[in-house]
Amino acid sequence: MRTHNRVIGLCLLFLLVACTSPTPQNPPDATPVSPVTPASTEEPVELVVWAEYWTMETMTSDPEGQGRYGRYIVEQFEKEHPGVKVQLEFHGWDEALRQNLFNALLAGTAPDIVVGENFFKPFINVGGLVAIDAQVADIYAELLPGTYQAVLQDGHIYGLPAFTGVLGFERNCKVVTAAGLDCDRPPETWEELLAEARSITAQGKGAYYGYTLQGPVETSVGSALRVGVLMAQAGADICVDDCTRPYFDNPKAIPALEFLREIYRYTPPGLAFNPDEGQVYEQLFRGLSAYQIAGSWHPRWALETGCEDCRYSPVPYPAGGQEATLVVGNVIYAVLKQSQHPDIAVEWLKFLARDDVQALVYPALGRLPTTRPALEALYPTVDPAMQTFIHELLNNPNLAVLPQWQNQPQELWRIYNELLLQVLTTERPIQELMTEAQQAAEGVLGE
Repeated sequence: MRTHNRVIGLCLLFLLVACTSPTPQNPPDATPVSPVTPASTEEPVELVVWAEYWTMETMTSDPEGQGRYGRYIVEQFEKEHPGVKVQLEFHGWDEALRQNLFNALLAGTAPDIVVGENFFKPFINVGGLVAIDAQVADIYAELLPGTYQAVLQDGHIYGLPAFTGVLGFERNCKVVTAAGLDCDRPPETWEELLAEARSITAQGKGAYYGYTLQGPVETSVGSALRVGVLMAQAGADICVDDCTRPYFDNPKAIPALEFLREIYRYTPPGLAFNPDEGQVYEQLFRGLSAYQIAGSWHPRWALETGCEDCRYSPVPYPAGGQEATLVVGNVIYAVLKQSQHPDIAVEWLKFLARDDVQALVYPALGRLPTTRPALEALYPTVDPAMQTFIHELLNNPNLAVLPQWQNQPQELWRIYNELLLQVLTTERPIQELMTEAQQAAEGVLGE
């Protein structure tokens, strides 16, 4: 019966395949924390972990800087688990990683543990991942809901985040004050932001503008991430069925898309559709724009690019709406049902959430830890810029993630980006554009 079920699961996975088309600081010394009862094995065990690129690459290119994180997690875990050899491997990210995992599952060569950010639910739906509720019950209260939302389904958790990031709001005070506005009082609502962006653009007379907007590019989700903040603030889901199927014609999205269309009028000409995300956001650092939605990696990036007075605050939200933002760069690990060593694999997940490991995340990687105790310990040690982002993770009541499409993810993102393109470049009614996008999505899905 177990063999029969596995064949069915692999067949389902085959169908899914057919349908898918900052300079680090010196880290403090970490104090190893040994478990009460160290695990041991009777024979050598190789724990195969598909990891994210920077954790692996910097272990050799920058072993005393960023690489210290990767070195520590491997060496300390092996020390605490005699007989276990941790094998980190990089197999791509996003769509490349998804396809490589599908192929490995079909071939029976899947790892014990897989890394990812926002593609887990299709694997959960076909029984490919291990639920770890009982094993993580003792640390569950320390986790931040938004950081494990991508692996939470039907009340069960199927993975743990290792490190994360979050979106906030960035302003170049040189531009803001040049336009005669008070940079000590950033806009708090969409209405205030529109008024200030309009004023700054008028005062700039082509030398600077009110807002930087990243526009849609093919199947890229960079624009969708920032628009996702607006949607969450408006309470407008763009997905249904545990956020695996599109709901592009949700009427609650109209105010967010109308705001997007209006704020676009105060952006540097042509910049929104530059496919180089780095070039898009660096223009604010160089004084071409005043405001933009920013990731928690921006403060260090802004300093390195020459912004002498970039400051940070929560993303403005609409009158009558809600505070909300998105977690980004949220690196999660999950145990596969095909794992040869599921118990040890779950121990690896919990190990990455441990205090000593979490304490290395920011100083070594420049990323943010994912547990409440680690963030609370980090907060008083960092500058006001990073405190803003930590405050968002700890206190924002609505930490959202992007949808995880069950089928045809790239095609659905292309359709959604086309919707955003039409919003920005035409004056057609928003509802009409949303209806077309929903019809196109249903056509792709054969509904």
